[in-house]
Amino acid sequence: VTSLLDDEILAEQFTRNIQFFGRKPQEDIGRASVVVVGLGGVGSHCANMLLRSGVGHLRIIDFDQVTLSSLNRHAVATRADVGTSKAECMKKHFARIFPEANVDARVCMYEQSLEEELLGGSPDFVIDAIDNIQTK
Repeated sequence: VTSLLDDEILAEQFTRNIQFFGRKPQEDIGRASVVVVGLGGVGSHCANMLLRSGVGHLRIIDFDQVTLSSLNRHAVATRADVGTSKAECMKKHFARIFPEANVDARVCMYEQSLEEELLGGSPDFVIDAIDNIQTK
């Protein structure tokens, strides 16, 4: 079984993590699956740091679009992204940071009726970054 860290570029990209955690733990992070629900000021930064830490499987979920008024708090959105979905915006930017990662972008609002579809697949962690108390 080959590891993503066998790739010279990825090994260099995550070298500080490897120095701190060790190779095996970094490989575990690369195999991890995390779902982030809500990609606003909290969720976008959370998903961004998970990806930059080497999490290899991210499902990112939000129904909303990038707006001018959200640029001051969104982790990766730019003016060019205004009007696009937050989930697709993040997936596009993530592809430039860590293209080997599996990023599943879902443009929808979390609802109980969609729970199995959105949270299924046995993720290792689910991050609730929903900013609407009724949806929580």
